[in-house]
Amino acid sequence: MNVIKQKVKNGETALGCFIGLYSPALAEIAGYAGFDFVVIDNEHGSFSWGEVEHMIQACESAEVVPFVRVPDSDPISILKALDRGAKGIHVPQVQTAEEAEKIVKAAHYPPNGTRGAAYSVRAAKYGLGGGSAYLEQSNEDVFIAVHIESPAAVKEVKSIIASGVDMVYIGPTDLSVSAGRAEQGASHPDVEHMIQTVFEAGRAENADVGIQVANLEELKAGREKGARYMCIAINALINPAIKKYVEEARSGR
Repeated sequence: MNVIKQKVKNGETALGCFIGLYSPALAEIAGYAGFDFVVIDNEHGSFSWGEVEHMIQACESAEVVPFVRVPDSDPISILKALDRGAKGIHVPQVQTAEEAEKIVKAAHYPPNGTRGAAYSVRAAKYGLGGGSAYLEQSNEDVFIAVHIESPAAVKEVKSIIASGVDMVYIGPTDLSVSAGRAEQGASHPDVEHMIQTVFEAGRAENADVGIQVANLEELKAGREKGARYMCIAINALINPAIKKYVEEARSGR
């Protein structure tokens, strides 16, 4: 089984980072540093599918699980990510259960879904690992996280959970912007209430809820809410370290 799916099922914490910059070395560093998984961000990133494949290979070399945030819920985007060897997908801006159901089908081979089969791709070892065992294992292993990033999605969250996804994943920035609360962000009471609503729905439906965090304080807050799957953008780690170094170097400290 996908080790991240197993961790989440066991109630363990899975820590990941989003990388939107084309840098196989950075993906390797994230793995060597101890992250459980990397999300290659092809929504906001500018990757070609060949570059996505290189990033996945780098993750595997550092023994960190590679996921891809696809640009949209188009079945072709999902197919491209999984054929490159991604162990799962993050899908942004999911609004309804109907959309979530289509995503689940697109990520699974028949009879579970509608994913097109090609054994010549990297995920099937370029034709050396195809066949029914590969199809069954892929269907079992694939991890599907759909992003809850709007008030409309929050209203539909219970039905989205019931669609068969592995996780609903809260994007606090998009949620606050779409709710017209960009200035205060996730600290605005309206946004806090929506985030709490998603976590409550997860508990009520015995489903897993993940959340994006920007620092350790937000990670601790997410854990207190019940999240066991949390990600941080790699920029949120690099930028403060660089700024601190430059400021202290210039001040002579």
